[in-house]
Order: sequence, then C-alpha cells, then structure tokens
Amino acid sequence: MLDYPYRNGSPSSRVPGRGIASLTNIWSPAATYAEAWNTAVCQAGDDVAKSWVKFVGERLAKDSTFSQQFASCRGPADIYDLYAKFWQQMASDYAAEFSTIANTGWKAARTFLEAANDRQNASRINGNFGDPL
Repeated sequence: MLDYPYRNGSPSSRVPGRGIASLTNIWSPAATYAEAWNTAVCQAGDDVAKSWVKFVGERLAKDSTFSQQFASCRGPADIYDLYAKFWQQMASDYAAEFSTIANTGWKAARTFLEAANDRQNASRINGNFGDPL
C-alpha cells in the first residue's frame, strides 16, 4: 500500500512515477491570468452593486411621485400623457442602467484578455514562441 510504504517491506516513501510537480508548471500562466481576472471581477461586482443600489433609489423616488401626479390629473388625456411619460422614462432608465452593468462586465472581461495578450506579446519579444498563453 502506498500510504504505508514500510508495510510491504519497501523502505522508500516515494510514490513511483515522475510526480505531479512538473505538471503544476502548466498552471502558472493560468493562475496569473486568474489573479488579474479575479481582481477585476471583484471590482466589477462592487461597481455593479453600487450602481444598482443608486439606480433603485432613484427609481423609487420617481415612482413615489407618480401617485401625486396621477391625483392632479384633470381628465383622461392627462392620465394618458402621465402614463406615457412614466413608461418612457422607466424604459430609458432601465436601458441606461443595464448598459452600465454590461459595460462594467465587459471591462472585467477585457482586463483578463489584456493580461493574456500582454503575456503573449512579452513571450514574442523575449523569443519564447512556444508559450501557449
């Protein structure tokens, strides 16, 4: 049994084979990229959360005035105009917020891709064309 090497009469405690140390070297570039991407993702998550809380607060303020505006309507035409403006403004606000969130996500993704590209360019400058990343 490998976990008890002396049990079988073998004084060696080494597991046969090359070992896994040489295999871990292939993960070094990936770990470097993951570190850069992890930082970017954490920052992006923080930015998205702050933006969303701010957005919800602003939307609630706009929504809370709707009932007062509705009560001040004098006829069906005023109600129609109020609802049209409300829905148009809401659609515009949500579109702007989702665009902000998407841009923040793409910013995090670009950070990872730029780190990979920088490593690729550094490998070419140093003459190491065999680097897969």
